[in-house]
Amino acid sequence: MAWAGVILGMVTGLCTAVMSYAIAGLPWWACLVIYPAAGATVAVLATALLYWRSAAAGPGSGMPPGGQAAAA
Repeated sequence: MAWAGVILGMVTGLCTAVMSYAIAGLPWWACLVIYPAAGATVAVLATALLYWRSAAAGPGSGMPPGGQAAAA
């Protein structure tokens, strides 16, 4: 879960920083601030979402360990 969050955060932060410089014309210092802000936000949200999805199929949810209900 954490690896997916880190990779998505890194890619999102880099794309946001490049687009803010190229499209919006922001100065370098603003792009350097946007990179970790956007990256950290996406990393935390992705990790939390993946944790929530894995915890939703935990004990007491009625789902078997594989995460899929048996076909009727």
